[in-house]
Amino acid sequence: RLKCCRPCPPASPAGAMRSRASVAALAALLGLPQSAAGSALSDGALARDVGDDGSVGLLQMQADRPDQALPGRVPGKRDLALAHVPYNFGHTIENVGMFGSGPLSAVKMVAYVTSLGGFSTVGRQASWEEANRLVQENGEVWGHLNPDLQVQSEATGCPMYYTPQKYWPAELARKYFGNKAVFGMLRDPYERLVAFFRGNIQGYGGSYPEFIKTCDVNSAVKQMMKDFIEKNDTFAQGCTFVPQAEYFDGPYGISVPVDNRAFPASMNEVFEEHGYPDFHIRTPDILHVSLCPDVWAADLDSETRSLVRKVYARDFELLCKHFGYCDQEENCCIWQVPGMCPPK
Repeated sequence: RLKCCRPCPPASPAGAMRSRASVAALAALLGLPQSAAGSALSDGALARDVGDDGSVGLLQMQADRPDQALPGRVPGKRDLALAHVPYNFGHTIENVGMFGSGPLSAVKMVAYVTSLGGFSTVGRQASWEEANRLVQENGEVWGHLNPDLQVQSEATGCPMYYTPQKYWPAELARKYFGNKAVFGMLRDPYERLVAFFRGNIQGYGGSYPEFIKTCDVNSAVKQMMKDFIEKNDTFAQGCTFVPQAEYFDGPYGISVPVDNRAFPASMNEVFEEHGYPDFHIRTPDILHVSLCPDVWAADLDSETRSLVRKVYARDFELLCKHFGYCDQEENCCIWQVPGMCPPK
């Protein structure tokens, strides 16, 4: 049944793990107020599913920089700027760019994001002093982790870091992207919507408790698409339902698309090509959804798939154009990420 990706690896059992660092220790480690560190350690903010191989599954979570000037672009010389397309492993990429690889980096990133208001809201805007204190040597402060983008977009009502670039204020876009190569992940729409369902995060892809109970992914995705079409609310759920194609539009649209189907190898290859040999995403670095592990794109019926193709027609065109994925009936999963392919 898997026509577009390699055979799925066998599923590994998962167990829950919480960080055992004390609030005081985490606050000292991150340079955050103890209240912010406490928030990161409470309410499941650092809860994860950890597989036998160390894979990390994301559960339900709620001033100018002096060296931020953009020099003339030298291709292949650390020239990337991330356009964060929601639900496309953007947080994993941002984590490795700012905090590096390894289990401690993920804890730092989740704590930092939680202190900002979580994955779906803008609670506060960090200072560049704070960001510079946290960033690794030769790191990049991309997307959600960038203080300049931790504001609400007047055009979309979404956080700026999730807002398509064509809606950004011109000066902010120039400052963040400049003449860098704009890169972003491009994901199969069927598989991406399944991830929305499996994430079940209110305000970020949506929460579907009535369908989660029975892992009815088909009914959930069908309802998502009907609501999107009927309500015509393009920017709902923090811009997660915006077609990925909109992140390719405008003067700062994505020019370096990265194949989400081949993640993380595809991203690591782009890092190498653009002069970031020190950025390398490993399995334990990957934040991903974990609920209802037995469901996948093949569980969507013909009516649901027709609705998805209607809403995301341009996304399918981009997949064909950039990666040769032209069969719109393909069923795929992200085989390199444990827990993203069902054991069936």
